Amino acid sequence: MKLFKVLFLYSIILCSISNCASQKLEKVPPVGIKEIYTQHWSSGVKSGGSGTNVFIVLDAELPQHISLDSIYFKTLQLPLAPDTRNPLLFAGRKVYPADSKYTSIKGNAVTDQKVSENIQKEPKFTLEDNQCVIQYTVSGDVKYFIYDQLYAKQSPPIPNARPKP
Repeated sequence: MKLFKVLFLYSIILCSISNCASQKLEKVPPVGIKEIYTQHWSSGVKSGGSGTNVFIVLDAELPQHISLDSIYFKTLQLPLAPDTRNPLLFAGRKVYPADSKYTSIKGNAVTDQKVSENIQKEPKFTLEDNQCVIQYTVSGDVKYFIYDQLYAKQSPPIPNARPKP
């Protein structure tokens, strides 16, 4: 019985050590990445909102056994979604709420839930301004890749003229 307890204890310790090793950040990307950049946007009206988009541009399409899950950027974890028109583009979006003085019509429950899931209380990784971590899955195994060439693109200008009725 003592031998069983000792073996059981060792197996638990080995499992915990192997789980810590799976959190290790990889330096080599699982797929070819052209660029990763951020872009801040604003609606241009007081009752509108603003936000930050993080875009990942790939060199080639993802293989079937690899999926990009989320991106850790500054203190946020944003879910990644493929672009419907471009299979080489993935985007993570953070929407900041509009000014509380103005009321706006709420979106559907799914959109509100996705926006609220973006906020992370305690950052999982300590990152510099030009770094991000991509969480991806390879045949069911969750892995992390650190990217250190992140840059910010200038947002498109907002027209100064008011729209005509």
